[in-house]
Amino acid sequence: MYREPTKAPCKEACPAGVDVPRYLRLIVAGKYPEALAVIRESIPFPAVCGYVCPGPCEVKCQLAQVTDAPEAIRVLKRFVADHASGKRQDHRPAPATGKKVAIVGSGPAGLTAAYYLAMQGHRPTVFEALPEPGGMMRAGIPAYRLPRAVLDAEIEGIIKAGIDVKTGTRIESPDNLLAQGYDAAFLAVGAHRGVRMGIAGEDSPGVIDALSFLRAVNLGKNPTLGKSVAVVGGGNSAVDASRTALRLGAKEVTVVYRRTRAEMRAYPEEINEAIREGVKIVFMATPGRISAADGRLRMECLRTRPSGKDASVPPQPIKGSEFAVEAETVIVAVGQEPEIPQGFSVSLKGKAIQVVPDSMATSKTGIFAGADCVTGPRSVIEAIAAGKQAATAIDRYLGGRGVIEERPAPHDEAMPPAGTGYPPPTAIRNEIPLLSVAERFSGFPLVELPLSAETAAREADRCLKCDLPIVAEAAKCRSCFICQLVCSLRFEGAFDTSKAAISLLPVKSVGEGEIRISFADQCDGCGLCVRYCPFGALTRGASGRCKER
Repeated sequence: MYREPTKAPCKEACPAGVDVPRYLRLIVAGKYPEALAVIRESIPFPAVCGYVCPGPCEVKCQLAQVTDAPEAIRVLKRFVADHASGKRQDHRPAPATGKKVAIVGSGPAGLTAAYYLAMQGHRPTVFEALPEPGGMMRAGIPAYRLPRAVLDAEIEGIIKAGIDVKTGTRIESPDNLLAQGYDAAFLAVGAHRGVRMGIAGEDSPGVIDALSFLRAVNLGKNPTLGKSVAVVGGGNSAVDASRTALRLGAKEVTVVYRRTRAEMRAYPEEINEAIREGVKIVFMATPGRISAADGRLRMECLRTRPSGKDASVPPQPIKGSEFAVEAETVIVAVGQEPEIPQGFSVSLKGKAIQVVPDSMATSKTGIFAGADCVTGPRSVIEAIAAGKQAATAIDRYLGGRGVIEERPAPHDEAMPPAGTGYPPPTAIRNEIPLLSVAERFSGFPLVELPLSAETAAREADRCLKCDLPIVAEAAKCRSCFICQLVCSLRFEGAFDTSKAAISLLPVKSVGEGEIRISFADQCDGCGLCVRYCPFGALTRGASGRCKER
């Protein structure tokens, strides 16, 4: 008896569809180049995602549902990229089509679209207003999270696929690009403009927006902040700005956020590290006005009350709860939005470009748009997914089939390795090493340290292999019922074998009793029964090779 494989929740949750279980098995086997090839089937930025992806795959990991300790998928992606760097397979673009595509913006969406279009035989040219390519990856993410050498190497590898990049070039009209002979244009200009708070005094000297601040620092221009800094906001830009301020010499950094910690949009691990580094966060408070005197700023705030279950309703200030935060610099990080040049002349929805969702086509023929300038600010992996979708749509527009998936990794490498030599996997997540707090403020050293090969293999081996079928060998079953106990604990929160999705049914045969193992419809293939079966009656099979035993 076997349980057919399910779609791995981690792969389903990834916007770009990275085959997570497959490359984790290759890590356990020590086949790092092959693991990297699996990742590159879906994304051209494996290293960048290994450093800064928010990990939507981890949220859906079956281990997260049953142990609250998901597989460390992002860190393992970084491990693969670090250990197999320089082993990128040769680019094999399709025969040249003679079609030219202009791409406005060199962020993850623009470069991803350019890469896949180049692989289809088209000739993409990327235009970037900043002096270096990378978009928000370079201008918005601090180097202590994403080392510039890693970003540079990844971009260089993508450009080698056959992409022209023109930096320091601001495009004001895509119509001019089409007039110059480009057959299509993709607008991927991001969301680089900070949102204003709309309070008195926010134009005072010393009040700066977070995106401008981070851009200046990341491009080598370190502003003078003073010893005390206040940051307004609860997203990644706010947390990045607060931690960057410490690295520029600020001694006291206070973040003011109008909601609760659970509602902060910043990644939880970044919030934790900001607090460890000494950032003070004042929750449930909002600025009312800013005044300047004697070279200092006084930000008058009010406490707020929760808005209730409707998160779209902003928290309301509480009268009479005034308090003040004094600082030499105030950094505003309350949101960001696209800045669409008037010359683009495409239909807008609010301040974003309006597109047809499936085709990503704008109101002008031959002009497409995607990622942050359409959706508002999103993650790097979501921008990569948008770039892939754009490449598919543009390839079809240019007469192609829109099939852009690469398959550089042989599928027979996805077999589960045997005899790894490591201890049996546990539910406990392996610790990710971090740089000590005392060592973090001399420049921008990387905070998250690399895994050892042994730790990476142990962590990858925790994977429950949700993408493979569960093979049941009744002859090995000893009716210990451990499989039913852990299954019922997972579904019911208590041991009750009658509630389990797996059943052990005694059957009579000539001369002896046997057990028949079956699975109910509610079984989602999580594999806890496999993990805890002490007799090997339940195992994970190889995809496509299952048969009743």
